[in-house]
Amino acid sequence: MMSSNEKLHDIDLKAEKEQEASSSLTSSLLPYSSQQSEWWFPIWWAHNRMRWSHLSACLRLPVFPACLGARLPSTTIGQALLYTIILLQLPVALYYSLVMESGGEDVVEGSGGLAQVSLLVAFGLGQKQIASVAIYLFGLSFDRMIPFHKIASIIAVAVATLHGWMAYANRFDLDGDSGDAAPDIAAAANAGEPMTLSSVVEWFITGSDNWSGTYLTLAMALLTVTSMFAILRRKTYYFWLLSHILFSVALLVMGIIHFGVSVPLVIAWAADVLYRYAYKAGWRYPHKGTVKQLSETGIVRLSWPKTSSFFYQPGQFVKIGLPFADKLVFHPLSIASAPEVDEDEVVAYVRASGPWTNRLLEYSILSSSNKTSSRDVSSGSPDATKDVRLFVEGPYGSMGIDLYAPERKHVVLCIGGGVGGSTCLSIAKWLLTKDKVAKLRFVWSVREWELVKDALPDALWHNHSASTVAISKPNSKFAPSQLLESTQSVKDEENQRSKRNLNNGRSGRLVETDLYLTSVPADSPPSEKTPTATVFHGKRPQWDQIFEQTRKDAFRLGYSRVSVVCCGPMIEEIQHACRKYSCSDGDDVRVTFDLHEESFEL
Repeated sequence: MMSSNEKLHDIDLKAEKEQEASSSLTSSLLPYSSQQSEWWFPIWWAHNRMRWSHLSACLRLPVFPACLGARLPSTTIGQALLYTIILLQLPVALYYSLVMESGGEDVVEGSGGLAQVSLLVAFGLGQKQIASVAIYLFGLSFDRMIPFHKIASIIAVAVATLHGWMAYANRFDLDGDSGDAAPDIAAAANAGEPMTLSSVVEWFITGSDNWSGTYLTLAMALLTVTSMFAILRRKTYYFWLLSHILFSVALLVMGIIHFGVSVPLVIAWAADVLYRYAYKAGWRYPHKGTVKQLSETGIVRLSWPKTSSFFYQPGQFVKIGLPFADKLVFHPLSIASAPEVDEDEVVAYVRASGPWTNRLLEYSILSSSNKTSSRDVSSGSPDATKDVRLFVEGPYGSMGIDLYAPERKHVVLCIGGGVGGSTCLSIAKWLLTKDKVAKLRFVWSVREWELVKDALPDALWHNHSASTVAISKPNSKFAPSQLLESTQSVKDEENQRSKRNLNNGRSGRLVETDLYLTSVPADSPPSEKTPTATVFHGKRPQWDQIFEQTRKDAFRLGYSRVSVVCCGPMIEEIQHACRKYSCSDGDDVRVTFDLHEESFEL
């Protein structure tokens, strides 16, 4: 039985949720009130609602392997629509191949048209600029676009294979377009000569239409297989890059020979390359940056001037080219700075873990031993910076959850691992500056205190008018006696929700920070705790406790959804936690966890 206080609390919460939903809907329209009379406004408004609406936080896609996105904790209407568009090609192709197998030349041409569409979809989702349009239209993050590109490529190979089978099954009815020898082979088979493997292979490689279609399908298959698994791309990156380029060129050439309409693909590909590398990287963006090694760690701070031509959103990433590291490779790096907050420079943190990043680390170490900039001399810092020539391409990516709605606040859980925490810092800084936070919990698991010391002040000393954070310097490398001294004023939030602010601890504050210094021995000094931050030594986060407390905080504040941002090696654990604490076995679930994850795979 519920007590009277619990019933009143539940009634008040429902009423406030209804009022909050109404006010958020109204406020989301206010900035565009002058445009509501336009004919396109209802379409635009419905589209934005569709982009972020979740079908169910428990909806999974178990029929796909993990590399194709089966671990997605939830899906949106936009994602479901894109899956439908891609997967619908397969049953249509099967219908052509099974039901209309002997339909003659018209059926062969129809299956060929479907194969062309499949190729266009797969190729388009692999081009950065075209994929960016799909990312916006369907409300996807960059990581969630990768499985769609993989699935579209597999479907394209399957549909092309079925088209080849249809052509072979109807070889007697073809009018000779497959080449001079193909009708003779078909006539011999029709005369009763036994069909052998050699005769089938001979037919598929005889005539320009046949051999170009066969090699086109093989190029697509090899392109897909060599790109399917991220670990293979990382371990054999140069082989993958070279094979990807060669197979793509072969695909385009065979496409021109086979059906002629891949000319638009060539134009789109060339325009994409010219726009990204010649216009953006070669002319529009700055070419001069600075590098600095963080003490004796394997982490490098890379930055370049923020110009008016470089516009980015929180949580996005760029691809950086460094001629001294590699003249061909543009390495993806997440942006640690925040738009509209860090106005002077754009910052990225890089951990040395491969040939490209190790060369960058070596360059920064040499610069530290040879040169110390005037800025370092004046500040007394032992870390030296050095100018570096770079090429910036991007930015790319989009939030997979709705954090952009005007005049709407969010309960946010940011989770970062290592340099992945810098991405979460970018989002957290921007949300605080825009006053979009009702509650922010920041969890960062990191080995190097130097990274925290360099990045965390940049993330927290810029804050909105309702919150002022002062950062104190650490007393030692691994055991700061006091990480944060908070002077936060959360009067607006406390006045609005004081009747349900049941405790005055950390959970009642606007911002909570949990830092896990994982490289510290377990017998190091005890964990530190301030009103805002807790520093754990030699420990790892307990996700069940963190998610349970976040769910309670959201419920206490009257929010039914929590926005989770994760970047780091713990993504699979966070996906599981989001499903676990959003789904139920028949019990009422009041809080849903919506996840945006980024790993920036090559």
